[in-house]
Amino acid sequence: MSAGVLTALSQAPLGIAIFDREMRYLAASSRYLTEQGLPGDLPLVGRRHYDVFPDIPQRWREIHTRALMEGAELSHDADPFERADGHVDWIRWSLKPWRTDDGEIGGLVLYTEFVTPSVEARARLEAAEARYRAVFDQAAMGVARVMPDGRFLEVNDRFCAMLRYSRDELKDMTFQQITHPDDLNSNIALTAALLAGSIETYSMEKRYLTKDGEVVWNNLTVALVRTSAGEPDYFISIIDDIGARKQAEAEQKRYQDQLRLMINELNHRVKNTLATVQSMASQTLRGESDPRVVYEKLEARLMGLSQAHDVLTRERWHGAELQDVADRALGPFLGSTPGQIVLQGPSAWLQPGAALSMALIFHELATNAVKYGALSVEGGRVDLTWTLDGADLALTWAEHGGPPVSPPTRKGFGTRLIERGLRGDLRGTARMSYEPGGLVCTMRARLAGRSDPPSLFEGA
Repeated sequence: MSAGVLTALSQAPLGIAIFDREMRYLAASSRYLTEQGLPGDLPLVGRRHYDVFPDIPQRWREIHTRALMEGAELSHDADPFERADGHVDWIRWSLKPWRTDDGEIGGLVLYTEFVTPSVEARARLEAAEARYRAVFDQAAMGVARVMPDGRFLEVNDRFCAMLRYSRDELKDMTFQQITHPDDLNSNIALTAALLAGSIETYSMEKRYLTKDGEVVWNNLTVALVRTSAGEPDYFISIIDDIGARKQAEAEQKRYQDQLRLMINELNHRVKNTLATVQSMASQTLRGESDPRVVYEKLEARLMGLSQAHDVLTRERWHGAELQDVADRALGPFLGSTPGQIVLQGPSAWLQPGAALSMALIFHELATNAVKYGALSVEGGRVDLTWTLDGADLALTWAEHGGPPVSPPTRKGFGTRLIERGLRGDLRGTARMSYEPGGLVCTMRARLAGRSDPPSLFEGA
């Protein structure tokens, strides 16, 4: 080789080495020497390659032999080379034979470039990508990359499972399409603020519509990724299922509303009961002068009210059957003669206030019958019958076999209690008929619809 060629070769910006068929150096660039950790001006000409680098792996020796024997041109983009100290360098190399004027292989030309930094950078990038992919795909929450216009770029398995769409289906959709209409405007407003840069991230509770139309609650957290130029690139959206919490909140609200309703209803009922007791006491005192008689009458009326309360308590104050109310109210008046009081009628449900009123009415009628009517004599009896036509209730209290009765000269408390009780919760009327065989009280009432919400004390 001419001196000029050797000079140019030694200053080449690549690692270049030329060998003869015995792998003795004919020339080498300074870059080749320095990358190998040798002085750039080290004389190599005439020295055998394997003597200079005794640690060259056997596989590289075989590569050299193959190129010399077969004339093969070989290369590698990143081949690891472990040095004696254990450090690994990555080398991009290419190897091709050079030929003499008569076409015979005279030796090899080796081009080398140490690419350890780029290989390590690529390895770090691949590791980061693997970690990202593991987090993205295996996250317990739904994760999606979303374009600024709302189109889905990428979604993980959990996101698909929560909304019951496949990846391919979601990639043809926008987040606007699967957002509940009632949450869409607030979602879009927050997204616009994120794009404008007025906020860095946002979270909201929102409803999605699944593929089969079911509404599911999720907590949504969104951040914006920007390009190196600062332009919006894509959103990272993370959703977490909060359906169970929302259901618990709804149950808690229902419970609180029910508790508030019960407290208000209890307050109303206590006031009404106290007003009833006050009225009974006032009317009883007004009509009697004998304290013992006053006590007995008031006690009897309060016991009748208590019996009605017992029925309602058993039914958790949702109301009571008319048959049960009559049984409880009239039970204390049954004598030793079977069949003295006969009850007959269909099932009829009374609201709590109506049940209390009806119990007091039955108690007054029975008290009057014991003192003055059919239950005051042997062989007397009472037939209490009722019919129900829709919400219209008709009741008849008919006494038989009692002493002769006549209309009273003035309307007593018992009569007023019956009339007032029917006008109130029962929205009805009463008519008293004093027949030769005994009193006949015909009553009409209008029943409210049955309503029995779950009790606050069920299971207690």
